[in-house]
Amino acid sequence: MVSSENRSHKKDSGRPEMVGCTVENVRRMTPTSVLVTLNPGEHLPRFSHKPGQRVTFCLELGDAPAYRSYNLVNSPGELPCIAVKNVATGGGAEFFNENVEAGDSVRVSIPDGDIYDLATDHTAHHIMLFAAGSGITPLISIANHALTARPDHKVTLIYANSSARDIMMQSKLEEMAQSNRFEVFHVLGDGATGEDLSTGRLDGTKLQHLLGQFRRDDIPEMGFLSGPAGFMELVLEVTQQQEKPLPVVPYSFQRQPYLNPENHGHGSGTSTVQLSVNGLIREIKAPWHQTLLKSADAAGIAMPANCRSGICHRCKARLVAGHTTGGSSPIPGKKVPEGWILCCQQRPGSDRIEIEMD
Repeated sequence: MVSSENRSHKKDSGRPEMVGCTVENVRRMTPTSVLVTLNPGEHLPRFSHKPGQRVTFCLELGDAPAYRSYNLVNSPGELPCIAVKNVATGGGAEFFNENVEAGDSVRVSIPDGDIYDLATDHTAHHIMLFAAGSGITPLISIANHALTARPDHKVTLIYANSSARDIMMQSKLEEMAQSNRFEVFHVLGDGATGEDLSTGRLDGTKLQHLLGQFRRDDIPEMGFLSGPAGFMELVLEVTQQQEKPLPVVPYSFQRQPYLNPENHGHGSGTSTVQLSVNGLIREIKAPWHQTLLKSADAAGIAMPANCRSGICHRCKARLVAGHTTGGSSPIPGKKVPEGWILCCQQRPGSDRIEIEMD
């Protein structure tokens, strides 16, 4: 007889088995992220999960149902929790950040995913975690699991964010840092730390220094990685260039376990964007739900920008071909010239776009 748990993981129909949950609590962690606690009631035993696993929600976004998956960040024995950063307008992230309240009913699948091999726990390991922004969500449970699975596991987290205000799961990280087997190193884009290695965008030189500082040769090492595409490419490249390459398992938010053919709303497609920045031409894929500036960031392209809210106008670009959608400058009287756009405010509106920045 096949158990209901096993049936829910089959993708023959492309639809996961859903159970009803009540939203127990919604707590804001940062200005753009929330921690959502779920109460599955009688289904709680089915939400026991392995490190790094996720659950899928069936949400009503616009006029169609949509599947959205988020990682579980709770410790064993606690009610299931997800941490969601608001990264786009009209999608699941905005829904959880702006609309969900305690007492709401949601439809959720039981956990799935296999990023962490439990055979790692057969011997002591130094586990290195590399996260940027909301990339912390699949890795926080790996860190928590490693600290409890063996008394001789060591865990190091290198965590990149724009500022201290953007650090997700900060209280949990501070709690875990009470263990002498866990160390977290923050890299902040705004330079608040005042230290060279922890200031500004994480680049290859900084990462090489950090690996030299934190890597160990007394026990086996294993790495896990999650974040924007450009960040992940950097970490994979540098860790494999080491004299002793570090094995790293990447986690991609783009690999959604279920795709709903009826979900034709926000975030369901991409555009090809040709960027010319100071004469250097690059071509990237830009999701429809994401601003052009965020897509450039994810691709590792450093566009000039002092803000993300349309105030500084440094990300102003000439629209050479294609169409975009979105807002304009929020500053009264500070208009964008005709034929130009603010990349922090505009999203793709056609299959191909060409823009130029001086």
